[in-house]
Amino acid sequence: MIRSFKDKMKKKQEAYEAKQKVLAEQAEQARIKKEWELFDLEQEKVKQQSQQIIIEEESRQHAEYLQWKQEQRLLQEQADQAPIEKINTGVGIGHASTWKLTWQSFSTHPDIVNLPMSEKIRLYKLAEQQQIDRLNYYANLNTRQWTGQYVIGSKHYWQDGVIDELDITSDSSGDLRDGIINEDVVWDNSVDVNIPLTVEAGATLTVNGILTVNGAITNNGTIIVNGIIVKQFNIINNGTLTIN
Repeated sequence: MIRSFKDKMKKKQEAYEAKQKVLAEQAEQARIKKEWELFDLEQEKVKQQSQQIIIEEESRQHAEYLQWKQEQRLLQEQADQAPIEKINTGVGIGHASTWKLTWQSFSTHPDIVNLPMSEKIRLYKLAEQQQIDRLNYYANLNTRQWTGQYVIGSKHYWQDGVIDELDITSDSSGDLRDGIINEDVVWDNSVDVNIPLTVEAGATLTVNGILTVNGAITNNGTIIVNGIIVKQFNIINNGTLTIN
């Protein structure tokens, strides 16, 4: 059977359209693949930049620690030479308690400043935890050097970075009795508050880092945050709230 010219043209048109559809699908898949490749490269760049910041801080702190160690050795030699005279050694530069990662310095670093806020917060908490690990290491290293003993880490309720029902106590001697803060306290790391808390009048809560308020905080006293507050709308502020 001989097909008409119209049928032949229709078949050609259908074949052409089918081919164009395949090419369009292939182009779309190639575009999606390229976007994912660019995304992966950008994430790897951010990861490397963050790691570089941490490495630079580790290197600087280690150098300062070695300097402090040398100062302590010299002071000890002086004490040995003049045992009658008491020497006040104080705390040397680079000692574990003299260096603290801050939100202000971290968030304004050239490699961090232009990142989305959520990524800044994630990387800051990562760097903060690594600093805590380093400080514990140096504290144990120095203590073992002089006494042969390990420093036992503090058990303050906020130092795991999360405050929840497990931290609440009804014991009158507890740190967070009935979820009430009735005396001055300093949370020296970022904290996620997942339960209702009350800061009583006359009490001051100071947070050094990021305060994430997932549970309502009723502030009848003073809250000072040396960093930022996430979900500030969950704070019922009847007192003084300061963000530095």
